[in-house]
Amino acid sequence: MFLHRLAKVRAPEFPTDLVWLNGEKQTLRKLKGKVVLVDFWSYSCVNCQRTLPHVQKLYERYAELGLMVIGVHTPEFEFEHKEENVRVAIKAAGISYPVVMDNEYDVWHLYANNAWPHCFLVGADGVIVYDHVGEGGYAATEKAVQEALIAAGVTTPLPMVPDDKETDEAACYRTTPELYLGYLRGKYGNSEEFLPDVAEAFTDHGVQKEDVPYLHGHWKICGEYVEHSKELAVASEYVAVKYSGFGVNVVLVAEEPAEVWLELDGLPLPADMRGEDVKVNKDETTSVKVDEARMYNLVQASVYHKGTLKMKVKASQVRFYALTFTGCT
Repeated sequence: MFLHRLAKVRAPEFPTDLVWLNGEKQTLRKLKGKVVLVDFWSYSCVNCQRTLPHVQKLYERYAELGLMVIGVHTPEFEFEHKEENVRVAIKAAGISYPVVMDNEYDVWHLYANNAWPHCFLVGADGVIVYDHVGEGGYAATEKAVQEALIAAGVTTPLPMVPDDKETDEAACYRTTPELYLGYLRGKYGNSEEFLPDVAEAFTDHGVQKEDVPYLHGHWKICGEYVEHSKELAVASEYVAVKYSGFGVNVVLVAEEPAEVWLELDGLPLPADMRGEDVKVNKDETTSVKVDEARMYNLVQASVYHKGTLKMKVKASQVRFYALTFTGCT
């Protein structure tokens, strides 16, 4: 529970030496009298990607009435420190409000933050009046914005805020948890002993536990990611996971544009389960082209599935950072 729920907490000022994108540098002192929504996000975070459209709508709906939105991009992975990557992500997400790059977690620590996404609402007097962690709560957040604007003196009639859909309208099932693929936060089913940051050969014997990734072939396990370490003629080496859920996403980076071939239970992805980033090749195999450092949507199905997904590569220096799964319709 954030402290503002127990007592008045004044929002901390933004450090002066940070890089600002998508607009001019902002300070809370300059914004005094406005309501400010401070939104912490990371562009490879699937939860953040689902909340950003709601944040953008708030900005579009209430900016003229005195709301300022400031995105705080605090990176989860090393590649998210790069300004150009964040600029591309801002454009792809359709963000029109200013974003500050919080590469050293300066703003994160000032707000005692511990999660992505997390928004803080600052009233016109500079005091934090509301916060929300994670997805959902969109109606409550908008109502808090309206209350803060009214407290700031806005007399213009505000739109009715429909309640969020009841959670029981969605069917949710047991889902594989998020899996990190570097040694700092992850583990593998067939690599209890390995040398960190050193290329080694791994063998997947085909007997896999659920919710644990397996390596097959030549890989280097690093702090944040696992990297394929050998150039091959064909895609015969892979990361595999026996998962449960409706959808699968993976965060990928490649030094040069590369292909990752996808098999589900030993076959190409069926048409009704292909994610947004999947393409079908002339030989009827399914794959994704890794040409940006970002999250890729591999599986998106309307039915719950339990199966083994293999992500096969032949190029070297293809990095796998994390896998996320969706469990609700």
